[in-house]
Amino acid sequence: MTAITFPDALKNGDKIAICAFSSGVESIFHPRLKRVLSGLTRRGYQVVEGKCLRQQSSPAKQRADELMAFLLDDSIAAIMPPWGGELAMEILQYIDFNAVKSAKPKWLVGFSDVSTFACMLTVRCGWVTLHAANLMQLHPNEKDNYCLQVFDVLALEKNGYFEQVPAKYYQNKVIDYAKEPDALFDYSQPSQWRCLNYQDSRQVELTGRLFGGCLDSLNVLLASPYLDLHNFKQTYAPEGLLLYLENADLSPTAVARTLMALRLNGVFADINGIILGRSALLSSPEQDIDYYQALELALGNCLFPVIIDADIGHVAPNLCLVNGAFCSFKATIDKGLVYNASLVTTLQ
Repeated sequence: MTAITFPDALKNGDKIAICAFSSGVESIFHPRLKRVLSGLTRRGYQVVEGKCLRQQSSPAKQRADELMAFLLDDSIAAIMPPWGGELAMEILQYIDFNAVKSAKPKWLVGFSDVSTFACMLTVRCGWVTLHAANLMQLHPNEKDNYCLQVFDVLALEKNGYFEQVPAKYYQNKVIDYAKEPDALFDYSQPSQWRCLNYQDSRQVELTGRLFGGCLDSLNVLLASPYLDLHNFKQTYAPEGLLLYLENADLSPTAVARTLMALRLNGVFADINGIILGRSALLSSPEQDIDYYQALELALGNCLFPVIIDADIGHVAPNLCLVNGAFCSFKATIDKGLVYNASLVTTLQ
């Protein structure tokens, strides 16, 4: 087995590269960007801006070259894209993963389309990556513990650990950072994690290496040799994998087809359990099924636990999930509801 690689813990004075390898930030969002970048400097980090950052879109080759430069720069401690986007996949053809694998590891932080490249970096190079709140959500006045924990995780030394529990409430309002550059999270809707396929009372404990991200893009890569999860498991994770996924824009029928295709392609053969985030799209007028019916069709008869409505993805808050790190999930299941749940992640 090859050991997974952890970047050094972030410390005061470290450089963070702000790199838009998916979507950049157009001018109407620059006031928000100014706030979040000032928050990083107030925390003692040096901010290095990429040239693609302050424009909505740049050519794929330009974005890839900029990202490669940061990945190979040993003075950079972390890379934080402003947010996701749509087509991070188009930069993959320009990335020299062999060269990256030989470089000094650095943290990559974010979710949505950020996870398209983050998962590739973990599988192809053996670097851990952090699926968590995006930079544009990390306002310096934000008090949400799920956001603040991003910085705690980045400061952990190897073999350090942290615990997380489900949120009691989630964000229902969609925030427009163009109109509200100082907007903070306001969790108002009661939250309840559930277990899709266990209705009896039981204690559940899952362990394994965390891996996952946004279903909208990973659905294509996971079913291809380009993102070989089986080889990753054999190389880095003989304990098995805890797969987490979240849906942004896929319709319920597309979710069902996607998950069924992953099962048929053997992607689930190496996992110990699945944790699914709340979907940003629960139903569609032209669809015969809703999101939960789609999950039941695709995953209802799985032998391993399938946890749903977790704090992952486009419906805040966001857990800090370290791709490649060892994680233990414990919970009590009763009539499909999840109680006393905790995730303990160790950087080992």
